[in-house]
Amino acid sequence: MNIPEISRRVSSAVLPALALLLLCVQSAGATHLPDHRFKVWGEIRYEDNTPAADVTVELLIKDGAPLGTVQTDDKGRYKILLHVHDDDVYKVFDMRVNNVTRKVRLLFNPADKKTERGQQIDLIVKRQGDY
Repeated sequence: MNIPEISRRVSSAVLPALALLLLCVQSAGATHLPDHRFKVWGEIRYEDNTPAADVTVELLIKDGAPLGTVQTDDKGRYKILLHVHDDDVYKVFDMRVNNVTRKVRLLFNPADKKTERGQQIDLIVKRQGDY
């Protein structure tokens, strides 16, 4: 067997295995079971009712550490997926957008392991620089 033939055989055996490994790694971190997911979603609008496009939505725990950060889309919509545990029920976090902060409490039934957990939070905010 010459070097190019060995290289072809190794490549043909390694590439499918590498592709399978990458697929497993991506799907393992993609989502959690319903009882470990908490989705926060909603719309951010300005006082004149126009969508707040491309603004940053931050979720922060008590000490100000970030829990999640996303940008709104062109219609002012956002979605953040959090990893939670049953003992996180009733915990409070801050949601901050354009200098507006709102306290949000995680509300869900810890005994329900199948229903998607989540909360819609819509905010009206001032435009950056208007406060």
